[in-house]
Amino acid sequence: MDIRQLRYFCAIAEEGQISRAAQRLHIAQPPLSYQLKLLEEELGVKLVDRNTRSLSLTQAGRVFYQRAEQILGMLQAAASEVKDVEYGVNGILAIGSPPAIGNMYIPERIARFHEEYPYVRFQWREGNTFRVLELLESDMIEFGIVRLPVPAGAYEQLPLLTESWLAVARQDDARWQGKNALTLEELGAVPLILMHRQAGIYCHDMVVDEMKNKGISPDIVCESDNISAILALVDKGIGMAILPESTLSVRPAEDFHRMAISGCQLESSSAIIWKKEKRLSRAAKLFLELF
Repeated sequence: MDIRQLRYFCAIAEEGQISRAAQRLHIAQPPLSYQLKLLEEELGVKLVDRNTRSLSLTQAGRVFYQRAEQILGMLQAAASEVKDVEYGVNGILAIGSPPAIGNMYIPERIARFHEEYPYVRFQWREGNTFRVLELLESDMIEFGIVRLPVPAGAYEQLPLLTESWLAVARQDDARWQGKNALTLEELGAVPLILMHRQAGIYCHDMVVDEMKNKGISPDIVCESDNISAILALVDKGIGMAILPESTLSVRPAEDFHRMAISGCQLESSSAIIWKKEKRLSRAAKLFLELF
């Protein structure tokens, strides 16, 4: 087993198809399939389930993928640290963030940083808080933006933003024209689209709990950790969303009607975090100073 095989396997796992992984790696499909076969034979386990269109990881494959990510992440970190010592500020700086809040903070700072340190290259990976924590734990990124809370004692934190959560409806929905706030009773009368709890975000539960305490049964038609998908459902008239204000930056402001929620105080905080006791590269330390 070698590093090349680990890279091949991770590409296959992430793309879900041999053909797409081969395109990403710029190699032909037959040798990629052969390397996967050799890897399974060496380990003595089946790593993927194949069908005619796509493949999925077996339980053993999921475990191996997590470890392979960690190994590749540590290898990349080691290479960056060595180059940093020898040549100064260069190498690859890997960061992670949710899409909306990352767009608020990252592009401008990358532009400023690139002017000062043009030899640093960036890997900016997007995902919800749960995914950013996974990337941190596997050393695939040095730091990430997350919505709090995160496990206590495991991370250093740099606070960024505290914002309100809003009820979000279609802009042309006549029921809410002229309204700046909704009561819990009004929310109980419409289908709701909420952020999925797997993302580590529980703020909308405050609304649901308050509704239940008042004898109101919420009609939750969908939960998702994809903000664009939630807003697409709102746009289709499927229901009303409860979202942090910053998430609306992924679509034009005029597409939606935003309203405060009366009857409970809804706020959510975000921060940049990195693993405690982890040695940050010089590039990472300098980039964090921009915040």
